[in-house]
Amino acid sequence: MKTIQTYAPAKTDGILLNANENSYPLSDAVRQEITEAVASVELNRYPDSDETELLAAYGNLIGVSPDRLLAGNGSDQMLGYMIGTFLGKGKVLCTLNPDFSMYDYYASGYEADVVKFKTADDGSFRTEDFIAFARDSKAGMILFSNPNNPTGNCLPPEEIRKIAEAFPEIPVLIDEAYIDFADTPGSLSLSDEYGNLYVTRTLSKAYGLAAIRTGFLISSEKNMKALKQSFVPYALNSVSMKIASVVLRHAQEYQEQISAIKAQRRVLYDAMQACRKLKVYPSEANFLYCSSPCKQQLLDILKQNNITIRDYAGTDRFRITVGTPQENELVLKAIRTFEEEL
Repeated sequence: MKTIQTYAPAKTDGILLNANENSYPLSDAVRQEITEAVASVELNRYPDSDETELLAAYGNLIGVSPDRLLAGNGSDQMLGYMIGTFLGKGKVLCTLNPDFSMYDYYASGYEADVVKFKTADDGSFRTEDFIAFARDSKAGMILFSNPNNPTGNCLPPEEIRKIAEAFPEIPVLIDEAYIDFADTPGSLSLSDEYGNLYVTRTLSKAYGLAAIRTGFLISSEKNMKALKQSFVPYALNSVSMKIASVVLRHAQEYQEQISAIKAQRRVLYDAMQACRKLKVYPSEANFLYCSSPCKQQLLDILKQNNITIRDYAGTDRFRITVGTPQENELVLKAIRTFEEEL
């Protein structure tokens, strides 16, 4: 049996810029609406296994029929479900290097092999080279995040189309956890056109609902009908579904928040570009991917200021979540200290 690849959860105290959460709390008005809505939930009854209210609300937001949607405990559960459905011992998952480590976790649990196509430092790659690599590897499934976690690089739909067309017999799964922060369009427009294309999304990032673990799988109506038949019943609890449905009614409010996060991303990026002792890469997500030959000194200064970022141990790389303006200013202050000390 293969050794299951572990996943280290994020730290939970201090100024947390390590897990790509939305740093903005829910508004008081939305919290009050949630409180009133949750009070009506019949806790003695099992959840609606058809997820009717939630799928209707999310489908309305993204312009997709509820018949093409499935919701679960974060997009992680949907990723695990897809890997468990299509892969197994001796089958090959093809992804990118670097990419989200949970892919390794789920694949190892099903004894599947994982092959990784090395990207450029900024996360970019030639689609044709990736296709050739996946073919040579005899891939049984293709899966990668877009925008990429951790680099923030985002592949446009026309490149996703090339991959879907190159592998009509296997599932091509695009993890769009951070697409709400991207200027590049996502793959939803292709997901009904190509029968092998699947997309996952989440409310944990842009919609600030990491605590309730709600994510979605999107594909053609035909694919979803088959997948729903074998999906675990009552996967998502009634309280989470109710909270998510309330928040989705306030989509416009969140679009304004997303715009604010993107503006802060630009502020951080521009300031960090001027730093001599680190390199920062362009990003279409709510984080910035960086490298520095003096990374440990920076980590020490951030720690002294109770700021936690994502450290990729054994490399010169790290990732910083875009926080509130106040949090970002504290990060930049620490980076200025870092520059001065060096």
